[in-house]
Amino acid sequence: MTPPPPPPPRRNGFWAFLRALGRGINMLRLVIINLVFFGVLFVLLLLLTAGVAGSRMERAVQDDSVLVIRPQGQLVEQYSIDPLQRALAGLSGEQPKQVQVRDMVGAIDAAAKDRRISRILLLPDELQGGGFAALREVGAALDRFRAAGKPVVAWAVNLDQGQYYLAAHADRLLVDPQGGVLITGLANYRLFYKDLLDKLGVDVHLFRVGEFKSAAEPYILDHASAEAKQADSYWMGGLWDGYLAEVAQLRKLDPAVLRDDIDNLPQHIASTQGNLAQLALNQHLVDGLATRGELIAMMRKEGVPADRKGHSFRQVEFARYAAGTLRDGDLFAPGVAIVVAEGEIAGGKRAAGSIGGESTAALIRSAREDRKTRALVLRVNSPGGEVYAAEQIRREVELTRSAGIPVVVAMGDVAASGGYWIAMNANRIF
Repeated sequence: MTPPPPPPPRRNGFWAFLRALGRGINMLRLVIINLVFFGVLFVLLLLLTAGVAGSRMERAVQDDSVLVIRPQGQLVEQYSIDPLQRALAGLSGEQPKQVQVRDMVGAIDAAAKDRRISRILLLPDELQGGGFAALREVGAALDRFRAAGKPVVAWAVNLDQGQYYLAAHADRLLVDPQGGVLITGLANYRLFYKDLLDKLGVDVHLFRVGEFKSAAEPYILDHASAEAKQADSYWMGGLWDGYLAEVAQLRKLDPAVLRDDIDNLPQHIASTQGNLAQLALNQHLVDGLATRGELIAMMRKEGVPADRKGHSFRQVEFARYAAGTLRDGDLFAPGVAIVVAEGEIAGGKRAAGSIGGESTAALIRSAREDRKTRALVLRVNSPGGEVYAAEQIRREVELTRSAGIPVVVAMGDVAASGGYWIAMNANRIF
């Protein structure tokens, strides 16, 4: 009878644990390396695909195409949305809810010289915001397009006063019969906390200079001061007067009549039994009423070829056209550096589309230390913010100018308080 084999020797539990731990760490290392590798590969493929798509798009624009501009979201100086998020949104068919002013202006100016683009169709009713300065820049580009002998048609369902300002630059402005135009003027609303703070037993000690520094008034008053009302009336009144004058000129209206129509809007709405589209037509704010189907038929009747499926007209979307036509210059050639300062000024480092004392100052410093920089343009669109952060940026502007590099500040919608402080040492301010 054969004896049973001896039992295997027992392994030391500690060394077995170490070997298992080592295998686990090695497996984790491989997983991390693979994730990083495939992540980088995905980004590279994404950039390559975008570049190929852009070049194909440039070749794919057909003759007699209509450039359709449908701005969605806010009109901004610089994206605050991460580039990868924008790319992924584009691949999924969703447009980022921001539009850069320079992209719109650049695409419109390119289209004015592009023989393949016959006209522009502007659809502004998804534009959610934009100051008058940004709207004016885009409007000026539309005027240049028209000056090149190409028409601009605007169509919308409903238009607020910002959207309408842009649409007023069109040769022909149409709204849906179920839509309308609503222009109400400018206003400033603030919340005041003094009564709440008194009930909570909070004492506020405020240090300020001058009577018109109203930023902290909500903490010491329960209503706007006379000085705040005077200041708001001055700057908003000036903007509103300019708005009315420009719209009246674009639409060939009497500014006084336009102002009266807006001031007496409730009575005018009642006169048309709430039909805002008919009211806009009666007041010559629009040139006609048309449904989307009637708009397509009008385009076809005016000689725009049909699209491939025959359901609409030949067109190219703004985002695709801009991707195929707007190209960066030679990154290695001497030129002008552009730094965008948009939003409230805060301390430390901030992402693109906002202002950080350290991060924005570092951008200016980097431009100054770059031997290829011949001049610096600082684009400012800011209501101000933290004092020291603004001072950090101003010092870099001063050093850049002292280094012999001309600094030009181009102000956007607003440059108040710290927003103006960072611009003070520039050679020129526009």
